[in-house]
Parts: sequence; C-alpha cells; structure tokens
Amino acid sequence: MRQLLLTLLLFALPLPLAAEVIEGRVVRDDQPVAGFTVKAFAGFDFSAAPVATAAPSREDGSFRLEVPPGSYALFGWSADRALFAFCGRSPVTVTAGDKPEWAGLQAVPVAAPVKAPYADPYAAAMEGRVLLAGKPVAGALVYLYLDPTEDLKGQGYRMSAPTGDDGYFSFDGLPESSYFLAARKRQDGQKVGPVREGDLYGIYPGNPLTAKAGETTVVTVHLAAKVKDAVEAETFGRGGGPELRGIVTDPSGRGMAGVHVFAYTDKVIGHQRPAALSTPTGPDGAFMVRLPAPGTYYVGARQLYGDSPAPGELFGMFEESADHGLTVRAGERRETLKIVVEPIQL
Repeated sequence: MRQLLLTLLLFALPLPLAAEVIEGRVVRDDQPVAGFTVKAFAGFDFSAAPVATAAPSREDGSFRLEVPPGSYALFGWSADRALFAFCGRSPVTVTAGDKPEWAGLQAVPVAAPVKAPYADPYAAAMEGRVLLAGKPVAGALVYLYLDPTEDLKGQGYRMSAPTGDDGYFSFDGLPESSYFLAARKRQDGQKVGPVREGDLYGIYPGNPLTAKAGETTVVTVHLAAKVKDAVEAETFGRGGGPELRGIVTDPSGRGMAGVHVFAYTDKVIGHQRPAALSTPTGPDGAFMVRLPAPGTYYVGARQLYGDSPAPGELFGMFEESADHGLTVRAGERRETLKIVVEPIQL
C-alpha cells in the first residue's frame, strides 16, 4: 500500500521542463577570457537570483548554460569582479527542441561609483564619462530606466544629451530612486532603435544605481562594439511568438530597401515603443518580424525609427484591414504580407 501511495505521488508531481542549451564565448578586445562566470537572468535586473549559472569559461572563453525554454538576459563576471560582461543579443530566446543557441558576451572593466555633494538637497544628480577601450566616446547617449522589464530599450525615463569629445554626460534634478543605466552610440545617429553591427553599447555593471537627494553619483560607462547581427528582427519585449513575413514596395510594386516594419499592440500609434521592429529591408524589400506573443497587432513601415515621421520619409501602413491590424495565433507564421510606402507630404 505504501509503495502504491509513493507511486501515485510521483505521478502527481509536475514534470520539470526539459533543459535547452545556450553556448557562447566571453571576449575582451576580441581576445577570449577564461574564468568568467556567465549567468542567465529572467530580466535585466542582475541583482536578482539567476535562472542558471554556467561553469567558469574555458581557455577559449567558451561557456555552456542549460535553461528551460524562455527568454534570458546574459551577464558575466570575472572571479575577482574586476571585469563585467554583457550580451548584445539579450534577451536571448530559446525554444524547446531547437539546436543550442549561440550568444557572445563582451567584457569591460568595472569601476566603483564615486559620491559627491549636490547643491539641491531635495534632488539627486548623476554624471560621468563614456569610454571605449579607455578612450572618451563622443556622440554617445546615456539612458536611465526605472523599470528593468523594459529590457533597457527605448528612450527610458531620461536620456542625456550626446557626449562631447571628453565623453562627459550628466543628469540633474533626479528624483531619489534606483536607476538602471545603459549607453549607446549608433552609427546612423538615431536616438532609439535596434543596436546594429558596429554600433557601440554598454550596460553599467553597478545596476541598479541608487541616486540619493543631495548627492551626485559619478560613474564610468564602458562600451563595446556589437560584433554581428545574429537575428533577423528586433523584438522589444520577448521573442518566441508568431512571425510576420512579406515585402515592402513603392506604389508601382518595386521592392524598397532600408525600411523598417513595425508592429504595435495599440491601435493609436503614438510615441510609445513598438512591440517589435524589423531590421532594414534588403534590396528586394523583404522583411521578417518576430512578435513577442499571439494577439492583435497594428502594422506599418517607415524609413527611420524614433520621433514622428518627417516630410519626405518613406511611410506606409498595412492596408488589408481597415484599422491596419491583424490577429495571429501562437506559433503562426503569416507570410506574403505587403506594405506600400511613399514619401510623406505636408
């Protein structure tokens, strides 16, 4: 009888999810780094408990993580915590039954923040420098986020002015709070949007950073260059959902290159971030968008990303429904979509 009860209890227990694999390498200045501990987190708050921890990276910088299917932000630390590594692809999505997912991490130095007095006893300030390989970076933008569930993408709570030749940035009059800090310099000069191959990006290793009233927090943000675009579409939330595929053309039917296709969950498309955004279309105008989840999306295409479409910019909406929307099911791949764009005129 006791054996029967034990058997029934075992059948009643939920089965663990099968482990999927993330493999990759940690490098610094293109050289492999051994002894790095890489961890997978459910979000971009790496002060939380990790979902999985890899064994220290080997001599060639390689590591291996076993995780349940899902989306993960990857971060790593050297044994002495003097170096911090982040992944330009985060969040990395793994699905059941797929081959191992590849993800590279770039290592940068860690510098502790310095506190200084701030003239306003009711507000806080933050300032510092943005560096690449120890040298100041001009034209970089620094972003402050309050909510790490945004995956440190988009404009965030505050965005700095572009850094000067000395790499300096500053934020004044901040409410006392904890902030998540990231920095980017895009080759196309855009303030927001996907980070492409060759763009510079960085995540502050001391996140979340606490700003206290009456204090200035001084930090150094080290950037790395994104090495390679490893995915076909940028998803601002989490990937793994349905896919949209098709072509962007001009009114004559000719494929249009260099256009982004976007998908919003709100019928009124304003200045909020899209749920997903494609990479620029190629010469044939073909696009692919990975959506974060099943549901209804309002779809269009434009030449640039961020701010309102400007006169002369290529712009168009999905016209196969009156409200430019379409509904997709879990796992669905919607193909042969067509979006016509033409220059905006006042």
